[in-house]
Amino acid sequence: MAGCATMPAAQRTFDVTLEVDFGPAGKPAVRQVVQVAPGATPRDATEKAFPVEKGAVCCDPREVSTIDGVAADPATNRWWTVSINGSKKVSPYRTKLKPGDVIRWEYKQYGQ
Repeated sequence: MAGCATMPAAQRTFDVTLEVDFGPAGKPAVRQVVQVAPGATPRDATEKAFPVEKGAVCCDPREVSTIDGVAADPATNRWWTVSINGSKKVSPYRTKLKPGDVIRWEYKQYGQ
């Protein structure tokens, strides 16, 4: 039927759940659903809900260094970690999300 074209599957957005636990920063935890496009990464999804800064916290300038004003701090051994569906084998800037994924960021202070 002419005029009833649908958007190609490659261009459709999908929902993922974003959880952010600010831990020792003292901000309340957040859980919300965000829409992302195919090819989106955990960092992309996080940028839909919060200001995100990138920087070489450890090794790569594409790393997430700050979420909503809370920065990784090597001096106090506080770091952002990310998981998808419970798996820690995730790159915040390379792992591609799938519909229904749960992205969890945790701000943690590790033992001195």
